[in-house]
Order: sequence, then C-alpha cells, then structure tokens
Amino acid sequence: MRSWERALSVLEALWERGQAAGHGWALDTEILPRHQQQVNALESHGLVELACREDRAELSVLEGGPVRWAARLTSYGHDTLTYGCSRPWAEPPPGGEEADRQAVELIPSQVAALRVFVGLTSRLRVPPADGLASRSGRPRVITGSSGGDRI
Repeated sequence: MRSWERALSVLEALWERGQAAGHGWALDTEILPRHQQQVNALESHGLVELACREDRAELSVLEGGPVRWAARLTSYGHDTLTYGCSRPWAEPPPGGEEADRQAVELIPSQVAALRVFVGLTSRLRVPPADGLASRSGRPRVITGSSGGDRI
C-alpha cells in the first residue's frame, strides 16, 4: 500500500469513527496504535486535529471514562478524503482553444485531477481559489509537439 493510500485509509477511519460516535472525535480506544502514529504525522500536514486537554476532559465526561487521545479531521482533512475517494473521469473530446484564455500545459492525469477537484467544489469545506472553477470549467485538450497537452 502506498503512503497516500495509507493516509486516506487513516483519514477514512477517523471520519467513520467520529461520525459513529456522534461528536466527531475518534478515540484512543477505537484507533490502533500504529494508526495513531500515522494520525500524528497527518496532524503536521494540517489534515487532522488532536484533542487538547480541555477537549479530552469534555470527551471523558461524554464517554463516561478517561480519554487519553482523540483526533478528528480538519476541513483540509475532510477535503483530502473527499478528493481522494473520487476517481477522475475519462478525457473530454478534443476541441479548440478560446482566444481569451492562456494555454497551460498539463499531462492527461493532471487534467483529470483538475476536473475532479473543480467538480467537488460544492462538497469541499475549503473552497478552491476564487475563479478557478470558471477558468478551468471546460478544459480542452490540444495535443502539443512536446508530448503534453494544452488546455
């Protein structure tokens, strides 16, 4: 399993356990120690939030016992999971380039990834940069001499 697949697996486990618990937090009793280590690494990327002392105290009251460790997805973690679980769709039919747009060279997988990201805009908690969806809404593939595609 690749590292990004492991990260998605951990994010998914956190999300599922947080949803099942009703308060959004995955607790130390529900996450394997090796996954807890991976969660700690994901925190450094801003994808996961670890519960502070006050949060753990509140969770201990809710759970009726001590909570030593808890984690939940940040908005970026949620968006990463949403994107990671989506699959890029097939390439569009070739078309012409519009005169008011600047051509950017992308390989086909980058075009597909851009389409997925823009397509998820309504489900993301952190929206894409202003204007990204409108500027990239209809990429058109033009085969270039350099081997890449221009949109």
